[in-house]
Amino acid sequence: MPSRVSLPSSVARVGLIGLMALFAAACSAPGASPSPSPTPSAAPSPSPAAAVLLIKISSEGGFIGPTATLSALPTVVVYSDGRIFTPGAVPAIYPGPLVQGVSVRNVGPVGARAILDAIRTAALDKPGGGDPGVSADVGTTVFAVVIDGQATTTRFGGMGGGPGRPGGGNPASAAALDLLTRLTDPTETWGSASAGDTAYVPSAFRIFVVPGGPVADPSAPQATLAWPLNTSLDAFGIPAVPDRGISGLRTGIVSGADAAALAPFLRTATTLTPVTSEGQTYTLYVRPLLPAEGGGG
Repeated sequence: MPSRVSLPSSVARVGLIGLMALFAAACSAPGASPSPSPTPSAAPSPSPAAAVLLIKISSEGGFIGPTATLSALPTVVVYSDGRIFTPGAVPAIYPGPLVQGVSVRNVGPVGARAILDAIRTAALDKPGGGDPGVSADVGTTVFAVVIDGQATTTRFGGMGGGPGRPGGGNPASAAALDLLTRLTDPTETWGSASAGDTAYVPSAFRIFVVPGGPVADPSAPQATLAWPLNTSLDAFGIPAVPDRGISGLRTGIVSGADAAALAPFLRTATTLTPVTSEGQTYTLYVRPLLPAEGGGG
């Protein structure tokens, strides 16, 4: 009969501990493996969607037709991540495309900080500035600034318009105009590495619907296009407020899968394209939405 060997108690305890460890591993989830210790790392950079508005410069008022601003883009929009959006070049063709393109260049965090400093230098981060005292037919340039969650809006009438009025003799207006000029200059890098303009691909559109087709131009006849989405144009969106004196004016946002389905139609249509829906003819005014603009991405 084989002889038995007695193990020292200390060895026995080690063996028991080992067996218990193996038993615990066997009871764990199938395929599971021990998690490595977390490795410290730098905080991730904010995604473009997380960026917030820094400054938007746009125009309002002036002696223009009621539909002139329906598809108008802001003069320039800057986000806190350093992206600068400006209207793209319009092709030298007539009639022009229904949707104007948008150019974007990214000056990054370095550029964003430089733009923030320039905003403060121009005192656009403080209420009470501006120079609105100009006749209504000239129009007003609006500077909307958001810093640390605090929004400040400043208006300048007739900026850059009229004899001897590039800044209107007002230092605040001159400083604001200088900032506008720099923001729309494609060669201004704001201290960052040079970044050329790229075409912005919108993921949503603001659409205004006007009953009746565009005024036809015999010299540029346009093919009629059928509205491609399921919702008919007479029920599209909601009634526009204000209606700008246009009976039946409606507006709404197209985004997501509908925006993707609409894109080929928008690439084909011009500003004079008649659009049909449920046997009726309409005129469309379309503007791409920028990030954080109600569905823009």
